[in-house]
Amino acid sequence: MGNRILIVGTYDTKDDELTYLAEVIRKQGGAALTMDVSVLGDPKAATDWSKHDVVAAAGTTIAAIVAAEDENIAMQAMARGAALLAARLHRDGLFDGVLVLGGSMGTDLALDVCAALPLGVPKYVVSTVSFSPMIPPERLAADIQMILWAGGLYGLNSVCKASLSQAAGAVLGAA
Repeated sequence: MGNRILIVGTYDTKDDELTYLAEVIRKQGGAALTMDVSVLGDPKAATDWSKHDVVAAAGTTIAAIVAAEDENIAMQAMARGAALLAARLHRDGLFDGVLVLGGSMGTDLALDVCAALPLGVPKYVVSTVSFSPMIPPERLAADIQMILWAGGLYGLNSVCKASLSQAAGAVLGAA
């Protein structure tokens, strides 16, 4: 196995947390590859795959989904694009494990990304809604690891850092 981890999340709202994850993975000897699934905002620094790359994989554009003025349509497009792009990147041998960060909508996207990858690829979802009834059992698979992101709504604090550091170590160990 390898140590290349694909990190997926909304950099417009979780840039600090996603950047922290990448830093922890790199400090632990891994390679962090980043995918932005934001719709409206932009990350502070460029990601390996931008929101434009993601939405293009879904066959549309950021302008088109913004013009629809429907958050559900936007998230469905981003989820479809992220899943298709992640599957292609994995087929091309570019990463060994995936770590997706999200709240309720981000978790839905995360589960789509995980479902697009083959059995046995380490799949870790750090979520504010892990283990809640919001996640139907049929959306989960035996090889998806859910990690509760207890501090996820309060910025990059000590509780948040602990959850993210544990997730980074876990996915690296599995990859």
